[in-house]
Amino acid sequence: MPRYLQEIEREKLTRRLNRLRTLLIIFGVLILIRFWQLQIHQGEKWKLIATENQIRKIRVPASRGLILDRRGRILAGNRPGFNITVIPADINRETRERLAKILKKSPEDLEQEIQKNQRWSPFVPIKLKENLSWQELSEIEEQLRELSGVDIELEPVRTYPRGNTACHILGYLGEISPRELSLPEFAGYNLGDMVGKAGVERAYEPELRGEDGYKFKVVDALGKEKSTEILSGLKLTPKPPVPGANLYLTIDLELQEYAQALLSGKKGAIVVISVKSGEILTMASSPGFNPEIFVNRLHPEEWLKLEKDPTHPLYNRAIQGTYPPGSVFKLVVAIAGLEENLINPKQKILCRGIYYLGRKPFGCWRAGGHGRINLEQAIVQSCDVYFYQLGKKLGINQMAHYANLLGLGLKSGIELDNEKSGLIPTSFWKEKIKKEKWNPGDTLNASIGQGYVLVTPLQSALLAMVIANQGKLWKPQIARKLVNEKGEVKELVPQLVHQINFASSTWEKIKKAMWGVVNQRKGTAYWTARSSKIEIAGKTGTAQVVRGKEFKGKKLEEIPEQFRDHAWFIAFAPFDHPQIAVSVVVENAGHGSTGAAPLAKKIIEKYFEIYPEKISQK
Repeated sequence: MPRYLQEIEREKLTRRLNRLRTLLIIFGVLILIRFWQLQIHQGEKWKLIATENQIRKIRVPASRGLILDRRGRILAGNRPGFNITVIPADINRETRERLAKILKKSPEDLEQEIQKNQRWSPFVPIKLKENLSWQELSEIEEQLRELSGVDIELEPVRTYPRGNTACHILGYLGEISPRELSLPEFAGYNLGDMVGKAGVERAYEPELRGEDGYKFKVVDALGKEKSTEILSGLKLTPKPPVPGANLYLTIDLELQEYAQALLSGKKGAIVVISVKSGEILTMASSPGFNPEIFVNRLHPEEWLKLEKDPTHPLYNRAIQGTYPPGSVFKLVVAIAGLEENLINPKQKILCRGIYYLGRKPFGCWRAGGHGRINLEQAIVQSCDVYFYQLGKKLGINQMAHYANLLGLGLKSGIELDNEKSGLIPTSFWKEKIKKEKWNPGDTLNASIGQGYVLVTPLQSALLAMVIANQGKLWKPQIARKLVNEKGEVKELVPQLVHQINFASSTWEKIKKAMWGVVNQRKGTAYWTARSSKIEIAGKTGTAQVVRGKEFKGKKLEEIPEQFRDHAWFIAFAPFDHPQIAVSVVVENAGHGSTGAAPLAKKIIEKYFEIYPEKISQK
């Protein structure tokens, strides 16, 4: 090969070698930079990852906030509970067999349960069993160092030391559902967590829940616990849990227990509310349930049994029970008549025991009639004929307008879930829903609280409250304040929905008539609600239950219980400076004067026995 060609080839080779050398230098520099990044800049991170098979991050559950009555007595608390948690990746055959023996299960069933509950990572602990018995706990503690991937978690467990007291107010807990986990409000929750499902446990879930903490555990390659010395050099700081805020309710425990005792063996509700603020002092619904049965994850069969119970113990009759108000509704009709100037309260009408609308007869509850009576006497003696005529003058839409103003037929806005609105019908409602025209007979039925009219016990308590305080419709309040772990207090102040500006003479006439119901000899509650201790004003009501004609005219004891009328009574006291309003409904108890009024009298007297200073308080 000629010399000049050799020189050309040598130059080409030299250039290639130089390029290769440059590339090698660049790769070397990149490797050095990466080494620096891994060893120095991200050294702690990769050191931790390198020890992943040795370090486990363990959740430390927070204590749920206490729920207390207005005087600080515990209604819902916590006790220590012990759970088995396992890390699926660390479970071996020997551990499965040992655990299965302790828990009295087969290894195959145990494995299926682990697979069923495993989430996105095999290194995330899962709960295998909650609330271990002392025998199970001691057996696992003895063998814990030999059980790979197994830990005992201390978790506060909800307790309800008063049994079923205030159960419908408190509600209950349940395991979080997959649907709930997908909601933004449950961000940070995990499968297996217990959350409020009803009552204030649900309404105040964010405040009661608290914030979980975490700790670290050292294990070997098989998942067995080792010494914690390795943690000292990794700067891993455990985070203590933050307990939930304590919730103080407006109810009085002693009064609540007394109300529930009055309802023992009955189906019904008692509501006691502050006239001056709307605070619920008592809300009892019977029958009830023990919230603690839900703490251990109720079996589907047990849940079905509760749901199918004919007495409906989970049903909060105070806010979910809707009943015809009967003669209690006459107070609304009377107010409407006065405000619309459709009646002269002193003018008397004749009641012969029957009123004819065309040829159709509408009877009064007193077959012989009440004779000549004015507005006050009509309320005191609960004359149907008087209110048939007044209702006819008003018309259903005018009655509905006043009923809504007074809080009937509308949700009150109380914090508890599943409140019903009841029903105050209008002509438009019947045409839209029933596809029928409203007729004059419907108006007469509505004027005495029958027909389509439906209210809840809470709404009827609000009616008594508004009459007592002359127009202030307070939003009913069940929670009084929240106190966090630092002792910081968040007061939950009463809210005035609106002030009803009726004439003061209207309020005074209605209040005086309610006083007469209890304190005049002809009053429907004179013999059953009059008290020698407190001056009570009230109104009886009897809600008719649809029943066969064969029971018409029969005595109460001759009618099967399920076909008897519901008994109503609403009241406020003391008469001259009202402090509380009360509503009582007892299902299938017959007349309001005998079935509900005596209970109202007792609960009112009990309140002023507990708070004697309120008797003379203006």
